[in-house]
Amino acid sequence: MFSNFPETTYESWKLQLSKDLKGISVDQLIKTSLEGVVIEPYYVKENSGKPSNYFNHNGWELCEHIVVKDEKTANLKALEALKGGATGLCFYIHHKIDIKKLIANISLEHIYSQFFITSDAINVIEDLKPWLGKTNIYDGKQKCFVLLDVLGLFAFYGEWHANQEADLGSTLNLTSININADLYRNSGANTINELAITLTHLNEYLHYFNINNQLDNPKTIHLSCAVSGDFFMEVAKLRAYRSLIALLLKQYDCNFDLHIHANTAQLNKSKRDAYTNLLRSTTESMSAVIGGCNSLTVLPYNIGFEESNSFSERIARNQQHLLKEESYLDKVNDISKGSYFIETLTEQLAEKAWNTFKTLESNGGFIKGIESGLIQSIIDSDREQLISDFKQEKRVLVGVNKFKNPTEKVVPEKKEHKSNPTKFKAIQPIRLDDYLTGND
Repeated sequence: MFSNFPETTYESWKLQLSKDLKGISVDQLIKTSLEGVVIEPYYVKENSGKPSNYFNHNGWELCEHIVVKDEKTANLKALEALKGGATGLCFYIHHKIDIKKLIANISLEHIYSQFFITSDAINVIEDLKPWLGKTNIYDGKQKCFVLLDVLGLFAFYGEWHANQEADLGSTLNLTSININADLYRNSGANTINELAITLTHLNEYLHYFNINNQLDNPKTIHLSCAVSGDFFMEVAKLRAYRSLIALLLKQYDCNFDLHIHANTAQLNKSKRDAYTNLLRSTTESMSAVIGGCNSLTVLPYNIGFEESNSFSERIARNQQHLLKEESYLDKVNDISKGSYFIETLTEQLAEKAWNTFKTLESNGGFIKGIESGLIQSIIDSDREQLISDFKQEKRVLVGVNKFKNPTEKVVPEKKEHKSNPTKFKAIQPIRLDDYLTGND
């Protein structure tokens, strides 16, 4: 059919648009993103290379976010989530717990589960050994993950739990290499720097495993990342993660399965006009799914400023049900493949991030980058630019910095400014709402 129509080129479109725009130059419509990526007003086949195969799945695990304060309460919440249609559980554990009580009546062998732990909850690894590294007999997928990311904790706290060697040594017996990249997005890093810092984060682990002759031990790389509101940029970001990690693994002559778990971002969620957070997290979850996440947590709309409740948790689950049952986003494998814009954007992000990654590595890599403050300075610069853009309304949070509800009264939060007693500057997440409403 298409052979009956003449092929249009970039220049032919440009000529037609110049006529239609009546005095506005096409070049005036070219934008440059915060990351320095050039965004053309239109894309045609000659703009893009051959479509790439970034992933070959079409579904994802619908996950529930559960902070474990006591085992019984967390277990009841998990069972309620499964009853409400969740197919995955994400436990956040910061102290020693009784695993048997936490997972009572839960079949870990049949559902996706992640146990995000700090070094104070190290007992979880031993307690979950019967499930770790095992694949499900029906779909052949690894289901249970203990996510101990000591490098991420080092960046977050600004110091080691015990010491560098002891902390890294605790990861050698895990069945996955775990990267918590949520921290970088939620701290304000732009997309390219998030990708590059995550890559040098992973490379630090790969190097450590390699020099200890343990590179054959892990079965999976488990990457957790936050997805924010720049729709197409976030789609391309997840695709770029797969491209970049494959390229990095090639340098070690190894190959691991890559599991990408996406969380809706927290830095752009607001206390003011809070229900608008539902709109933000819906587009973010769409970006994550179209970008190829393996599992997804839509965080409750109120989680950043108050205790989530049964209503906000149920709505968060149902947002994903709508994407599956009414939008049918789980019916097509790699929806964005072949999109000239997204393919080009993915390539640009990957190329720029790889160059930044090489710069970070030439300066000593992840640990040296934290110790010298290089990585923190990159994130600080991005964060300052992001906050400035929102204050100037160059970027918009509806109901917060634009189209505010004049009748809404928000009680300012009391912020305690404490000195940083840690050895190195800690990377901490922010919430833009605090800066835009005068609460900082």
